[in-house]
Amino acid sequence: MKKKSVTSLALLLAGAVSASAILGDGILSEAAEDDGGWISDEDLEANSTEEPEPDEVLPNANQYKYQKDELAAFCHFGPNTFNEVEWGESYGDKTPDEIFKLEEDFDAETYVKALKDAGFKKLIVTAKHHDGFCIWASDYTDYDVAETSYKDGEGDILKEISAACTEYDMDMGLYLSPWDIHDDSYGYYDENGNATTEDNDYLDYNEYYNNQLKEILGNDDYGNDGHFVEVWMDGAKGSGSDAQEYDFELWYDTIQSYEGEAAGYEADCMLFGAGAYTTVRWIGNENGYADKNTWSKSIVDYETNSIDSNDTGSYTVGYEDGNQWTVPEADARITSGWFWGTTKNTPKSISDLASMYFGSIGNNATLLLNVPPNDEGTVDQEILDRVAEFGQNIEETFDDNLAADEGASVKADNVRGSDTAFQPGNTVDGDDSTYWTTDDGTNTGTLLIDLGGTKTFDVVSIEEAIQNGQRINEYKVEYRNEDGEWEELDSGETIGAKRLVRSSAVKGDQVRITVSTSEGKVPMISEIGVYKASEGFELTSAAPDGMDVIDITDDSFSFEGSWTDETGSNFIGGTNKWANSGSGFTLEFEGTKVYLMGTIDPNHGTADVYIDGEYAGTIDTYASSRALGQTIFESEDLEDGTHTLTLEIQTDAIGVEAAYVINNGGKGMVGLEYDEYTMNEDSTMEVKLVRVGGSTGEVTVQAAPNPGTAIQDDFNTELITDVTFEDGQTEATAVVETRRNTNQTGDRQFTLELTSMTDDLIVGFNDKAAITILDTESSTREALEELVQEGNEAKSEWYLSGWDEYSAAVAEGSAVLDNTSASVEEISAAISAITEAKENLVKREQYTEDDPFEFPWRDGSSSTLEAEFSILNDVELASDNGYALSIGEADWASNGQFVNALNQQDTISIPYYAEKAGTYTVTAYYRSGSATNELSWSEEDGKIVSGSVSAGASDSASSTHEVTFTIEITEAGAGTLIFTGPDGKSPQLDRLEISPAEISLEEYTITASAGEHGTISDAGETVITEGGSKTYTITPDEGYEIADVLVNGESVGAVDSYTFENISGDASIEAVFSFRNYTEASPFYFPTEADGSTVTLEAENLILNNTGSGETWPLQIGSADWASNGEYVNAMNSGDSVILYYYAEKAGTYEVTLQYRSGDTNNSFTWSEADGSITKGALESVEAESSADTTHTVVLTWEVVTPGAGVLTLTAGSSNAPQLDKFDIGLIEESGSAETDKTDLADVIARAEAELQKTGTYTEESLAAL
Repeated sequence: MKKKSVTSLALLLAGAVSASAILGDGILSEAAEDDGGWISDEDLEANSTEEPEPDEVLPNANQYKYQKDELAAFCHFGPNTFNEVEWGESYGDKTPDEIFKLEEDFDAETYVKALKDAGFKKLIVTAKHHDGFCIWASDYTDYDVAETSYKDGEGDILKEISAACTEYDMDMGLYLSPWDIHDDSYGYYDENGNATTEDNDYLDYNEYYNNQLKEILGNDDYGNDGHFVEVWMDGAKGSGSDAQEYDFELWYDTIQSYEGEAAGYEADCMLFGAGAYTTVRWIGNENGYADKNTWSKSIVDYETNSIDSNDTGSYTVGYEDGNQWTVPEADARITSGWFWGTTKNTPKSISDLASMYFGSIGNNATLLLNVPPNDEGTVDQEILDRVAEFGQNIEETFDDNLAADEGASVKADNVRGSDTAFQPGNTVDGDDSTYWTTDDGTNTGTLLIDLGGTKTFDVVSIEEAIQNGQRINEYKVEYRNEDGEWEELDSGETIGAKRLVRSSAVKGDQVRITVSTSEGKVPMISEIGVYKASEGFELTSAAPDGMDVIDITDDSFSFEGSWTDETGSNFIGGTNKWANSGSGFTLEFEGTKVYLMGTIDPNHGTADVYIDGEYAGTIDTYASSRALGQTIFESEDLEDGTHTLTLEIQTDAIGVEAAYVINNGGKGMVGLEYDEYTMNEDSTMEVKLVRVGGSTGEVTVQAAPNPGTAIQDDFNTELITDVTFEDGQTEATAVVETRRNTNQTGDRQFTLELTSMTDDLIVGFNDKAAITILDTESSTREALEELVQEGNEAKSEWYLSGWDEYSAAVAEGSAVLDNTSASVEEISAAISAITEAKENLVKREQYTEDDPFEFPWRDGSSSTLEAEFSILNDVELASDNGYALSIGEADWASNGQFVNALNQQDTISIPYYAEKAGTYTVTAYYRSGSATNELSWSEEDGKIVSGSVSAGASDSASSTHEVTFTIEITEAGAGTLIFTGPDGKSPQLDRLEISPAEISLEEYTITASAGEHGTISDAGETVITEGGSKTYTITPDEGYEIADVLVNGESVGAVDSYTFENISGDASIEAVFSFRNYTEASPFYFPTEADGSTVTLEAENLILNNTGSGETWPLQIGSADWASNGEYVNAMNSGDSVILYYYAEKAGTYEVTLQYRSGDTNNSFTWSEADGSITKGALESVEAESSADTTHTVVLTWEVVTPGAGVLTLTAGSSNAPQLDKFDIGLIEESGSAETDKTDLADVIARAEAELQKTGTYTEESLAAL
């Protein structure tokens, strides 16, 4: 019988594979010897070596970005949200208002921001689910949100979500279900509603679907800034709905014409569920897991419109030689349902989400996680909290790459062309575009990561350079343990966009990664990483150290019946077996207690278990949601010796991954009774410890509380207890205590952790418990005031990270306090935000060479040097009187700490960096009980002029004093400032406030200019001191708009304000303006000659007057290729008007040819002039199609009865106006009866002449135009 004692993660994941085993057909675990043969970056030169040939099948830009972005969110929201169902198949003839009951405003901003903050890069929205209901206002159906009471029929959920995604720059995907239960055009029916063939179909559903695609994709109000990167066409169909073939080719062309390369985008839009046109594929399940060895390629056939993604069990694993890149997308739900419901609104645990993350993204897939809004248009706070926790755990896990830390290095056994372009260091440079690879003909290569010392880690990340294709088909990951022996962490086939190897924590000083590809190719690795997972992302259900783990591949298991093998890093040991009723197995083991580890699942059932032939019970592995690595059977305590476990499946399926056995001579295992507890403030609790698997002999564990979000003031950190179990004793207790915290902090957590004090004693499964302290305080204004005050007193210098978020939360809290009518909810939210940000602060412990104190050099700047962050060097002398140099704690100190007892010859050292040499003003804050105390400073290399200053007092160190002096830095750069205890000793030193005194700074010139038709503030040259800032404001003239702003010749967009910060050189800013609409000062001029010529008036240059409010389609300028200048007037609803300032030199008859589009023949408008200078008239009706996709013209006649300036107004009729493109205006007949009033023309000419007199304002071309 084979068994292994678990002392590391490697044995959990790798089974009994030895370090010298051969992986596949060519990857050996032993590469070049660790003491030689490795190639470092320093060994290479720039040799201009050619890059390897990329594969033929590559991701496009959108696919590449998606696999690198990794995380996307799914938004299921619609009638099902309000009716507790997943598929709306039973709505029948109910009206939209009966099934969609949203009364409150949909809170898209909070929803999208929460996802963005958690690291999600894309949101896919179910605009139409299978029920056919549209959450946007569709022109092609009345089964939509516009027919509900939501916002009085003016609401548009898709538009609101799109606006939020645009605000937070969140990529968007469109879910538009091809299956439509409601619409009459779905399926094949004749005009009488009778079933028929496709050839005799009366209503074309493919056209209906295509029109809705155009309606959404062609509207800039939908998508992130009007753009979708993925269209999700769910392949689901209900019973009896198969009689409808989809025209994917038609839909594909439409989608790409709006969202792909044909529309000017970098890459075609990704498609899900589109047959051969699929570029994002279903992973094969809805559990959020991909197969361990997943390829990003499928085999497609466009002639048959088919796709083969290699369905294997519960996964689509893809093909190594596939002919089309298909992003493997693992979709899953954060709750038990896709749509929210009162019985399915509990979020999955962070452990479950971690398993999804590593089981999808870690297996070369993306994770599409559904986060459902509720029936009030918001997201349950519990779900939002879990989303945030998920994001925080991802960030915490991957924020410190041990392979890229100071002192770490990466080497390789082969580097292509010995060229720096392909150096091993590329794998830790954070740049996906660079990579390490090997010489042609070398299809196997190894990277050696030296961590610079023994480190604890549990995650290894490997990323293939998939911009050149996915080609690695074998890999192995090993680490060198504390004994210098190599252990295997994981091995398998694919890498792809990312391979994450996760296990229980191990300690090692080196990691070795070996990869191989097929002959004729070379492996390419872009990034690698070694990490310590956050607590929430640590591998769960791992066997406690010292427990035997028997993998299902071990010959101790004997399986009978039909068992199916599965692999994946989400399984214990990477393997799983499952079978149905009638199958079983026998396990032989040695020890005193056995646990079976396996899967619980909605489709799993029961089995009978026997120990040594005696019935031990029936297990039930059914669960409402799937979970791996679970304890499915636990035996009673057994006599120490050899035993047999037999399992016989009774109903449904059973999945088993491993057996854990307590086998330590009867000492057993000690653990906490539960893994989480709740306490009130200022209370005491006895926590029960239990001993199982034997009680032979006396054993001891230590129970110690450890801070989490709760800190020392919240609980008794000193209450560390040694708990001893006597021979035969199976229960004991440990005491924990909390303290009263009068601040409003929110619930806080600390942990109680067990450590074995007896050799061979196992501690687990609950070796650690989270204890939540329920906050006593309510969310009051006073509590917020305390938090804001605390934040205002804090200094950025106290922290390594998290300060920007913390200070922003404090500022927002201060704004809430300024609002005297702020609600309790707003105050509570502000408190939570500050508390959360405060918890995420990382405190500075000490200045180091990597984190030095930085001398401030900019005008008006200052920095605080906290003395307690110094490096202490205590020299023991008799004159110390027993007082050693130390860090003291006191309320009077700015950060609660100070340097105490800086006695004779003691030193405190501060690594620093000075950008500028010069003189700095220093104010020291201290306490002293001796008038002879001094501060004496120097720099170890003489970069600071040595000096001293008296810093004493005679008040028994009961008051804080200050002394101001100067420090002269003679050489810029890094150095070490040293304060040495003089003969008279130094005071208790709190902090130094430092500001520049005499620093030589450069002066730079910013040149600001504005083109015609606008201004920029402070035009001309402005001199700015180095390091300063300068803000410019840009203002267009009436009738004009900002077209662009160029900073140093580069566009920063059409912004109306721009700030130069930390100025370090000369700069320029130029504002450019463009025409927007005619004004009284700059009118449109009617033609003056009746010679058949025309003058074009573009409708988009009219002034818009929108009379509606809260409209789904307000009056606006639209963009489209069909419009003559690319723009047109859209949504001119009843009562809306457009206004034209004009000048007509001649009275007469003008023929006006209007170009337009319309979807309603009843569209109309009237025209009139304020003073009657143009005869009133009307366009009564138009030509139109329901799709408004044809351009028409109509000829109008305008009679100018009085020449001169005027204001012409076009007003939409009761059935709205058409989409207006342009007016071609020609003079047909001059009346000549009226004398032209040229007063206004003379005024315009006079203004033009005045402009001509200006110098330095206009170019030669502009002057010619004037």
